[in-house]
Amino acid sequence: MCCLTASRYAMAIFPLLAMAATAGCQVTNTLNSFSQSLNELNDGMSAYATERTNDGPDMGSANLPKFGTGDAFVFDSGRAVYVTKTSGEKIFWNGGGDYSFVTTEDFTLPNLEWSYTDKEGQKRSGTASLRDGSESIWPLSFDKQVRIYTTSENIDPETGKPDQYQQWLSCSVPATETVTVEAGTFDTYIVECARYWQQWWMQTTKWWYAPEIGYYVKRERNWKSGQDHSEELITFGPAPTKIPAADRKRLTALVQTTLEDTLSGKTMISKGNITIAVTPLKTVQTDKGAWCRTYRQSLSAHNRTSNQIKTACRTEKGWIVEDDVAGKS
Repeated sequence: MCCLTASRYAMAIFPLLAMAATAGCQVTNTLNSFSQSLNELNDGMSAYATERTNDGPDMGSANLPKFGTGDAFVFDSGRAVYVTKTSGEKIFWNGGGDYSFVTTEDFTLPNLEWSYTDKEGQKRSGTASLRDGSESIWPLSFDKQVRIYTTSENIDPETGKPDQYQQWLSCSVPATETVTVEAGTFDTYIVECARYWQQWWMQTTKWWYAPEIGYYVKRERNWKSGQDHSEELITFGPAPTKIPAADRKRLTALVQTTLEDTLSGKTMISKGNITIAVTPLKTVQTDKGAWCRTYRQSLSAHNRTSNQIKTACRTEKGWIVEDDVAGKS
């Protein structure tokens, strides 16, 4: 009887213990799953989030943009940036004055390097790099979602010592949209990146990227602390004074030969890394007997074109540019 009782007791208790162990594992797994779901919902990455619909244009996918020396972009905020040079995957930019920064072709990532002089005359600089586990938002496609992990360093202007910190980004392509700005009307991808320090939201940036020109035509920024900011593209394309020296020389030569030998309305073209076109528009003789011509010059590279209307007058030394004709580029 004793052995039988013990056996029955064991048979009764083991299923209970097994059930308890199973319940414990289920509770632990449930808590872990719930915690993970909260984190995912926090940055909009949950697989269980409401399925997005897109009412914008069907645009397929878009690859990384390309840039060349002299590419320039001007916004209605007064901000103007241009490429000073390219080296491998690095794009070197000037953002006005002595503000310089370095990026990859992916403009959504933090600047790899940056420096400027602040209002107190102190030199500010820093760097950023990607950490393991980072994903890429490119090629862009509707509803794509990724996480990006970065390490940044700000250099203390007084001590020269770096202050290192880590952040992460939750980026997505929530929609496509046709937008109109001063630079034109474009089909765009909306790219949105929320930046976090630890679990704290710090900033969200939203770009309207136009594959047609390989850059964004609109940008909005919202901050946890600081003033929100938005801007739209006014004009873009290779800047005549910022393109490589060899291309500036080609432009000068084409202007001279075109104004000397070409009838108004006819376009002369010089092809290279930058395609240059010059078209005389009007010819007049001044009251002093000098011949002057108004012409349009166009510079094109990477599907971006800038146009300038200029006037030049003929002298013994050739055609001399007198002034820029007022009007939109």
